[in-house]
Amino acid sequence: MNGRTRWRGMCVLLGMIAGMILSSFAYADVLDPFDNMPMPEGSAMIGTYVFYQDLPTYEDETAGDIDIDVKVPGIIFRPLWFGPKLADKFSWGLNAVIPVLNVDAAGLESQTGLGDIAVSPFIFLVENESFNLSFWEFVYMPTGEYDENNPDTSPGLDTWQFQHQLAVGYYPSKFGIDWTLNYWNRLESDKLNIDYQDAIETDLILHYTFENKITFGGIGSFWWDLDELEVDGQETADTKGHRYAAGINIMYPFAENVILSARWTTDFDVENHTKGDWYYLRFVFLF
Repeated sequence: MNGRTRWRGMCVLLGMIAGMILSSFAYADVLDPFDNMPMPEGSAMIGTYVFYQDLPTYEDETAGDIDIDVKVPGIIFRPLWFGPKLADKFSWGLNAVIPVLNVDAAGLESQTGLGDIAVSPFIFLVENESFNLSFWEFVYMPTGEYDENNPDTSPGLDTWQFQHQLAVGYYPSKFGIDWTLNYWNRLESDKLNIDYQDAIETDLILHYTFENKITFGGIGSFWWDLDELEVDGQETADTKGHRYAAGINIMYPFAENVILSARWTTDFDVENHTKGDWYYLRFVFLF
């Protein structure tokens, strides 16, 4: 193997692992019960996510399991605001995702810093007591700290990402369903000439609220790459993959304006992706 081929192969592995890890921070947009319910106009909230990701392996279609021992603790702030209704009918608003994290991987220098910030306008197309349909447009900007010599543990990804999301909330009784369908459009990294795959992602949580106000939910999360990774304009075979995960969510309102939720998911079927466990605590403060 010559030096150029070896370098290109390293870029493929680094790019894929970094892309999967850092795209996962969009799961700060993790789905909790009643997330797809509108709030009154003028309402505001801030969600604070304390998270930990333990990703011991990368499941490669050709090479099998690759030990990467990635650990990512961090905190994410997500402010959200609802504006005055459009045409006295449609709820809309703005929100943002602001991550600060540490990325540690086997054999690599760990890095701590600001991750890629996302901004998102949204609008509710249908809203009533039991059924809500909304559209969210997340724009992830390359604002995070990035080291092209150590991309695997860089808090930022050095590319723009666009997450087009359709969200449904269905709450007919104590049972409820929150569901999102996302199309991910991820552009090319200028520094490594890596063009990340577009992807389809869907998340679903089925939940039930007990008399003591505790809400318990079961989670399903699914990700499919739509094409192969490209390096230097060339497609790299066997880099298109998928990730399937399942888990649980528990939520409790401590006060009228303070909500705590906990979430755990584990990857159970993975190909050409990182594999591991994901933990979140979310504190929501309503204004």
